[in-house]
Amino acid sequence: MEKKLQWAQHIYDSFSSRLLKDKTVCSLLENYKKSIEESWQAMRDTGVVKECTRCALEDGGSCCGSGIENKFDVVNLLINLLMGIKLPSSPWDPTGCWFLGENGCQIMARHVICVNFMCKRLYEALTPEKIKRVQAAMEKETENAFILEEYLKLWLIKNA
Repeated sequence: MEKKLQWAQHIYDSFSSRLLKDKTVCSLLENYKKSIEESWQAMRDTGVVKECTRCALEDGGSCCGSGIENKFDVVNLLINLLMGIKLPSSPWDPTGCWFLGENGCQIMARHVICVNFMCKRLYEALTPEKIKRVQAAMEKETENAFILEEYLKLWLIKNA
């Protein structure tokens, strides 16, 4: 993880001023941020956040375990930096994901696995309508993530 963090920071230091002046990048970042906010709102409104908190506090949780951070790539980390997120230099809890903090996830742009994961406990706790609402918000978030990531990859190939 340290290498990925270093690379993301290097790319950010080298290109962020140009990236943040690019109108397409700014527009895609805003769309993505908005869909992240909508996704979290849907999770709060439907009880997902409450259920996940209960699971973490009462049952030890399992979805944010050590190693999940290995799914993240440099572009995803770069997006967090472009969103103004300070990436942790070490994990808060060595048994958990690198990005898991005392109050949950410390980053904004999460990996698609983190966004889309719904355990059996959630399927049992939520009505089908609530699950559909959360999944629709998740779909929008992951779609916007993909569009931004692909644009950034092409931008870096052309401009690096």
